Amino acid sequence: SSKVSLQSEPNMLYHPQRQKYIVGTRRSQLALVQTESVIENLKKFYPNTEYDVVKIKTIGDKNLLDPLANIGDKGLFTKELEIELEKKSIDFVVHSLKDVPSTSLPPNMIIGAILDRADPRDAVVIAPWRTEKSLNELPDGSVIGTSSTRRIAQLKLAYSKFHYKNIRGNMNTRYEKLSDKTLGYDAMIVAVAGLQRLHWTHLISEIIEPDIVLYAIGQGALGIECRHDDNDTIKMLSVLNHFPSVIRCIAERSFLRRIGGGCSVPNAVQTQYDGKELIIDGILLNLDGTKFVKDRIIYSDITLPRRKLQINRSVSIKRDNSPVTGNDGKYSTAERVEIAKRRLNLKRKHANEDFDDEEVNNNNNNDDGGNKLSIIQTKSNATTTLYNQYLHVCCLNIDETLLKNAEHCGVKLAMKLNQKGASNILQEIKQSLPLLWSNM
Repeated sequence: SSKVSLQSEPNMLYHPQRQKYIVGTRRSQLALVQTESVIENLKKFYPNTEYDVVKIKTIGDKNLLDPLANIGDKGLFTKELEIELEKKSIDFVVHSLKDVPSTSLPPNMIIGAILDRADPRDAVVIAPWRTEKSLNELPDGSVIGTSSTRRIAQLKLAYSKFHYKNIRGNMNTRYEKLSDKTLGYDAMIVAVAGLQRLHWTHLISEIIEPDIVLYAIGQGALGIECRHDDNDTIKMLSVLNHFPSVIRCIAERSFLRRIGGGCSVPNAVQTQYDGKELIIDGILLNLDGTKFVKDRIIYSDITLPRRKLQINRSVSIKRDNSPVTGNDGKYSTAERVEIAKRRLNLKRKHANEDFDDEEVNNNNNNDDGGNKLSIIQTKSNATTTLYNQYLHVCCLNIDETLLKNAEHCGVKLAMKLNQKGASNILQEIKQSLPLLWSNM
């Protein structure tokens, strides 16, 4: 099988049906820069189309004091934007993809495009009044500003000599706090991508490699959210899909959805994709980094369809969901798999999911509504076509074999971590952060 092109091949024949689209965004400088970059890219394909920007303040923007994990992370930076989408006062929203929950979106929303991903790693920014140039040079007891449980838990493994202190706000606000010597910050940790987009790379003292700190799910990628029945907007946005970024982000979001806990739990990834081989590393830690599980999945060729278990399609199900069997009352392995699959499908009449035998068994034993595969083929009618979604991502013009295998790769990694004791770590975090769990 030949390698898949690493460049998107947009449908240049599509003509948007509207002359103007309304774009929602958060108010920060970084959010506005990201939104303008999306509009600039769209205008390359649709030069005669207009885009107006509407600035909206989210819960996460309003509360700048509490750590994110204490507020609860479900829709923290997206909810108010989605309300406006629902009201149809805006047509689509530009997000930092790491802010978009993997476990749930409003039922009528999807991610219509994922753009070419920027550097997903984390950066160290040393306070301007200090002379050191890296974390290793900072003295014991230095105060590192970050609100991310993911960063804190991993940094404590490598730099237990530091103190970690909450630092909230947009990029401008955080740098102002870092620069104020009276606040006591010696350095802060932020995403490389944000500094790149603001043209602030001169502030980077050090880039933290993934062997020290794995990055957040979707970090560095921009995702565009729209209504799932807005065919015109979906088709218009599809030209922005970047194949490798879509594949990597689907694998990462699949891992997060299956492992559970949300983006305020210390979980992290690294993905690598060359058009054929997909590699995903993942870690889940407790809040202080003293316990963790970590593993890797290598999918040597995601262009190949996964082999299916050949099952007996003649097995039938009674109205009470019990199977119809032969005279001996026994079932073969294939029949048991088929029975499990059909029972699962009866619970999800709206879904058309693609399981292998291991996934059927895993879902049948853990059917809690939160850790299921999300390949959903929605219904069609005469006026509206609803498209396949993978982790809420609509991927027009991308081979579904790649998407299914990318999702499966993330699921397999989560299953490996669960086998190593991830559920025990999550239970410990749940007891420490009850508010986080109540908001999920």
